[in-house]
Amino acid sequence: MMYLIRKIFASDTSVAKAELEQGKLLKKTGRKGRGKGQFNMPCGVAVTKSGDVVVADTENHRIQIFNSDGLFKYKFGTKGSELNQLSYPMCVAMTSNDTIAVTDSVNACVKIFSQNGDLLQHFKPKSVFEFPYGISISVDSFYVVTDICKHEVIVLGPNGELSHVIGCYGDGAREFDHPYFVTVNKDKQIIVSDSGNSSIKIFQFQGRLLRSFTLTDFKLPQESFVSLYGMCTDSEGNTIVICNNTVYILTRNGRLWEIITPKDGLASPKCIAFSPSGRLVVTQADYDDKHELCLFRYNTDDYKSLNMLLFYAISI
Repeated sequence: MMYLIRKIFASDTSVAKAELEQGKLLKKTGRKGRGKGQFNMPCGVAVTKSGDVVVADTENHRIQIFNSDGLFKYKFGTKGSELNQLSYPMCVAMTSNDTIAVTDSVNACVKIFSQNGDLLQHFKPKSVFEFPYGISISVDSFYVVTDICKHEVIVLGPNGELSHVIGCYGDGAREFDHPYFVTVNKDKQIIVSDSGNSSIKIFQFQGRLLRSFTLTDFKLPQESFVSLYGMCTDSEGNTIVICNNTVYILTRNGRLWEIITPKDGLASPKCIAFSPSGRLVVTQADYDDKHELCLFRYNTDDYKSLNMLLFYAISI
């Protein structure tokens, strides 16, 4: 029995060591559980101005905060329908004031918390949300939220008032089928992972469609389907997206340019955030054994030539 335990432990250790030696993976932390630093299907992730990492610990109905090296700092949230409670928080984004915006999915609202867990604001415009999921915040503090049941992108003003709605259910150019994730770049372009239609769509902020990319554009070798997950924007304006267990940069012509792969330690990645300290932060979750937070090296300078040659640059 002891021999078997040692063998399993040695195997796990060798796998972790091999992943670290690949060079891009800096740290993995977390496992399934309810304790500090443990997760149950973590999803959304964001980075504060100081470099702390904020994670939506979805099925533990809470938010957890880690330092820039992945060490646990703080947690808040309990399951419920009261204003200061959460029920399946899906995604998080940082406001200009460095507070935490959360899509509280089952409670059908967006909540703003301090980093200490104090509820600051509560956005629930009448009949607007059914199941809010992804969230991103523009440079002028508009909240851009996806709703996977209404198949819409909903834009709220800085005070939570409804600004406008983009899309409806369908497979047309301006339509969505379960748009899970969204990011807004520095030019206020709204970029959506339209999962059910296996496409990435780029909109001018008021909703005019700029580009729509599909499997044909992605040019993924030997892939006949795509599973699109989290996305973010880095400091150079690159759109970074998770697709089929790999992290890519979206290029000007719609090709997905590989930057982090399963060989680097990816397995069931869900959400991604950029840290100005030169890292990409990824949550990983499946119902078997992956409930963790990963930190990867990422240098924007490595992709400057790619940007100049290929990255889309649409004037709005």
